[in-house]
Amino acid sequence: MPFDGPSKMYPYKCNSCGLEQEVEDIVIDAFIASMEYKHGEMPKLECPCGETLLYNPMKSPPKGR
Repeated sequence: MPFDGPSKMYPYKCNSCGLEQEVEDIVIDAFIASMEYKHGEMPKLECPCGETLLYNPMKSPPKGR
């Protein structure tokens, strides 16, 4: 896969502990490729607190490309 410039960063947030984290597009792409998901939905990730990190589009648009 050719290098396509800087990565996009997507805002995620845990509704349990409040952690906000920027997740790189390569991580999102890997999750989408390895699991079943509904087209157009962002994958849910595991928070260090043990709960779920959810895509938080209200924070800011993706940075990068």
